[in-house]
Amino acid sequence: MSRTNATALLFLLFVLVQALGLSASSWSNDSYRYDLLAHRYAGQSVLAATRAANADHCAEWARQDLRGRLLLPSAGSFPAPAPADAAACRARLGATVLPPNDPRYTRIFSTRPGYPLLAVPLVSLLGGPTGLRLTAVLLTGLAGVLVFATLRVLLPAARVLVAAFGQVLCYLGPTGAYGVRPLSEGAALLGLTAGLLAVALCCARPRTRGRLWAGGTLLAGAYLGLGLVRYAEALPVALVTALGAGLCLAWRRSRSGGAVVVGAVSALALVALGAADAVWHLPSLTLSLQDLFSQHFTQPLAPDPRARLAVLNGRFWWQWLQGEALTPVLPVALVLAALGLRRAPGPVAAFAAGCAVTGVAAVAAHPLAYEADRLLLPVWLPVLVGLPLWLASVNIARRVNEHPSSRLLASTRL
Repeated sequence: MSRTNATALLFLLFVLVQALGLSASSWSNDSYRYDLLAHRYAGQSVLAATRAANADHCAEWARQDLRGRLLLPSAGSFPAPAPADAAACRARLGATVLPPNDPRYTRIFSTRPGYPLLAVPLVSLLGGPTGLRLTAVLLTGLAGVLVFATLRVLLPAARVLVAAFGQVLCYLGPTGAYGVRPLSEGAALLGLTAGLLAVALCCARPRTRGRLWAGGTLLAGAYLGLGLVRYAEALPVALVTALGAGLCLAWRRSRSGGAVVVGAVSALALVALGAADAVWHLPSLTLSLQDLFSQHFTQPLAPDPRARLAVLNGRFWWQWLQGEALTPVLPVALVLAALGLRRAPGPVAAFAAGCAVTGVAAVAAHPLAYEADRLLLPVWLPVLVGLPLWLASVNIARRVNEHPSSRLLASTRL
């Protein structure tokens, strides 16, 4: 099977399976915010968009309530229970935005227009809930295709099975589970995987001018897309990648045109993010902390949010480590991924490390147990690429009679 057929088949299977489970996907207050924005971006008035989003929310609330009632023990012996009254819900909300509706809270979403903008076509065609969900599925599916492409660039002579393994990891791991929800995770995942592919294109051999231009352009687009989806995640990725590229340039053996391009684009992304913050006054960390400790501005503001954050982080990470000790899947996967990324070009490893730092930083800013797995999603990006690279190196070490070097990794068929 050719590489194009393999990745297309995996993408198609993923979309078909996820389409079967669309109705089981969760719906949250955040989903409602993106639904409201999608209706607004589709050209509806504020009043019409609010009513449409409220109708979607009430219908989803009634549907989820009925799904839960159907699983009660009495459902097998009695007629199906009556669903919740969606009409009463719509009448109660009217044209009022679903609480919490403090302007400071709603601005957090309005400054992240990427995901609802991408969802506009399907929301207009299929309605809010289905459109948002299907958009997330397609974005996550495309992210898996980009993982496949990244591994093909890093291991051009390896069998398609190695790249397909990375794509399957993307679909079956936490990235797939959270990426398909009607939230911005799928769009952010696509931006991060596009960045990985871009850095790989810049650094892979042979380093032609066309590859450098393509990789640099794609990297700039990945930063732009990630900034529109979640600008707070673009900052640590760009910072760590720029520092990593700088270290590669400082180390004589790692100097290359690819590192120059990656470092320059990442540095420009940092400047652009700073300029955007200065012009549009994007929500700050302090505002995010007040949102956290005031329960979305429904309670009085905390007088010492940073001190509270430090205490909450100490409590959270200790319990998180205890939980990971019981099932240390993520730590073990990260160790193996790090072993695999040692054979990748330095800027690729730096971008992957930036993804991991982004996930940890997101949880450190919002140390909530029920949100941690979702916020840690970028930490799995190094695993999607590093684990297949490690498996490839183990395979090579077993089958080749000589000790392979990193240069031979990309030219050995598995």
